[in-house]
Amino acid sequence: MENFGKMRLIEKVSQQPSVLKEFSVQEMEALAAEIRQVIIETVSKNGGHLSSNLGIVELTLSIHKIFNIPPDKIIWDVGHQCYTHKLLTGRYKNFSTLREYGGISGYPSFEEDERDIFKTGHAGTAISSATGLKIGQDALGEQGKVIAVIGDGALTNGLTFEGLNYLGSIGKELLIILNDNKMSISETKGAMSYYLTKLITSPFLNKSREEFIEAVKKIPGLGENILLFAKDLEKKAKYLIVPGVFFEKLGLKYLGPIDGHNMGELTELLKKIKDIKEPVLLHVITRKGKGYSFVEERPDDFHGASPFDMGTGTFLSQGKKTAGSVVGGTLEALGEKDDKVVVLTAAMEKGLGLEGFAKKFPERFFDVGIAEEHCVVFAAGLAKAGMRVFVAMYSTFLQRCYDQIFHDICLQGLPVVFLIDRAGIVGEDGPTHHGVFDISFLRSLPNLKIFAPYSLETLEDAILNAGAENAPCFIRYPKGRLPERLEARQIAGSELIILGCGSMAEASLKAVDILKEDGISASCQFVDRVKPMSENLLKEIDSFDRIVTVEENAISGGFGSVVFEHLGGSKKVFRIGVPDTFIEHGKREFLLDKYGMSPEKIAERVKKFLKGQGDD
Repeated sequence: MENFGKMRLIEKVSQQPSVLKEFSVQEMEALAAEIRQVIIETVSKNGGHLSSNLGIVELTLSIHKIFNIPPDKIIWDVGHQCYTHKLLTGRYKNFSTLREYGGISGYPSFEEDERDIFKTGHAGTAISSATGLKIGQDALGEQGKVIAVIGDGALTNGLTFEGLNYLGSIGKELLIILNDNKMSISETKGAMSYYLTKLITSPFLNKSREEFIEAVKKIPGLGENILLFAKDLEKKAKYLIVPGVFFEKLGLKYLGPIDGHNMGELTELLKKIKDIKEPVLLHVITRKGKGYSFVEERPDDFHGASPFDMGTGTFLSQGKKTAGSVVGGTLEALGEKDDKVVVLTAAMEKGLGLEGFAKKFPERFFDVGIAEEHCVVFAAGLAKAGMRVFVAMYSTFLQRCYDQIFHDICLQGLPVVFLIDRAGIVGEDGPTHHGVFDISFLRSLPNLKIFAPYSLETLEDAILNAGAENAPCFIRYPKGRLPERLEARQIAGSELIILGCGSMAEASLKAVDILKEDGISASCQFVDRVKPMSENLLKEIDSFDRIVTVEENAISGGFGSVVFEHLGGSKKVFRIGVPDTFIEHGKREFLLDKYGMSPEKIAERVKKFLKGQGDD
């Protein structure tokens, strides 16, 4: 595959999608190679999800060849594997803008194209939404097949089984394609993954063709006809031998497993099953990173890849100290001192910097798969047993277990520490992944504490301090790098004070310097604890007539609301943060500037506030 020559077929398909219907298997394979070329070249420059997209090229091409989209519809579970789909639906010409502001999203987006049915970014939703879509279509008399493409990682998610259970009970026509590559982001965990692995590694189902033929030849008295029959039986056995009893018991017709990179077999089978009027689960085996050696060897490294050198597979930005590395190192140090320390995550070992802890203390590290709700309740049980529990999760995925945080952690008063990575604007992954709501949805719950470190130094302190607290603690930190350390600035006789919360502390300090150049004297104080706020800080701000709060969280119910509520409306408080909207994708620094949270924009907005002017 590592042959980046000129493209022909992809340009032809992009101009006239219907031509794909007439392609031979050989042409489809050549098109697959060209698509891989485009994806690799684009992701090497823009970053993005590489390994999952390289693994699903043939499957996506086969779906588009056999089905008519529209009226047939595809729902992509998670959605980060939709690059080939986008290239086949009129977006080849602009594909170079992938994940750039104003360009093509890295996830399905119905604003780009009506064939992206849902904006999906969290695993487990596709079967339920596809079932609802199909029932709605039938009620309205609309035609078209509904196809849900899920990964094997989704089978660690409870919502997937809720959807399967209901679908099987009503027997509604739906095609579920299980794209099984034995990985979600990291290697897929759990009993279901073990079950699928047994299916596809069964010695009977996978005995090599050569061994099978040799065994038949050794049977005395059998002629060539019997050998041909045996070959045919060998081929069909993979479909006919009962490997999908589990799914059949749920009420689905199971087919597979089938090679997800064999275009001929894929298209032939999809053609045969497209008109089945009952729920079908087609089990397809693929390889993450298919066709690009660097990614095949390190698929987890290239799950969400930053820009890299195509010739060597080396990432262009490496070696700097990150919040994730500090979190991982601090947990390892705690684990060495205390054998009660346990760490939990939901399929995010590598993304959260937990590989070191997992390797040193495998018996005290638990990756539960894409099962955030289970993760939190499991953590509650560990804490009740007397363990020191740390749960690491992205902010966007923490939203999925709000009830468990309320019912199983806070209501029980359990001292579980939540490490909330990607809190704030995450950049190119866009609205499904921005973590801008956690302060707002957490601070309404009793019995918890919220920390927002503003430097790597205070991040480490927060983990150590939270571990000693006798209450649920939530520590939020950004995807962007935090400074090593930061010192606040107090100026006597200041006109106002700017309170920089967590990741916005450094920007607030820079804004103070900009204001000083314009003759405006402002103090700056950093806030690393949102709930409860420091009593000393609350007393300090009482002496100012004008107070500005800056946070990388939604203004509604965020840190600024804490200050406003404390002051009872008697003071002039100006809140700067994420507005009441879903933020699009783009570079984090660009989006912070666009929404008024860069140092320059903070200073500009403060000047308007001081003049009593409206905030545009």
